[in-house]
Amino acid sequence: MRFNKLLIICDNAGFGYTSVVQLYSLMSHLNNCEHNLNLEMPKNELPNYSCIKHLRSVMQLQQTRIAELQNTSVKHEHQRAEQKCDIELLKAYMHVVRSINTKLLNLKETIKYSEIWEWVSTLQPTRGLG
Repeated sequence: MRFNKLLIICDNAGFGYTSVVQLYSLMSHLNNCEHNLNLEMPKNELPNYSCIKHLRSVMQLQQTRIAELQNTSVKHEHQRAEQKCDIELLKAYMHVVRSINTKLLNLKETIKYSEIWEWVSTLQPTRGLG
């Protein structure tokens, strides 16, 4: 008797499906079986396991994470807008400071010029040599 021609139930039958395969093709079938979730769990949990419940919990976790990321994104967008306003304000301040600095330099030159004229006006006229 050839054992390879014996029929055997797929190992994934515990997941709610039954397939009978020949013993020689069992390993190939298990590698390609669409019902193989590659999950490891104790046998006492198998009767209570539900793929749908598991998928729902995974989806719920992902939706929670997506909501957190969206909130973070909104906060970052708000911060970016505030920083953009701050940068524009700083640019305006820098423009004013440069303008004032130029005027101060001109004022400084004007004051020096005025001081020289005041000093010159206090001098006594000299009588020409001659």
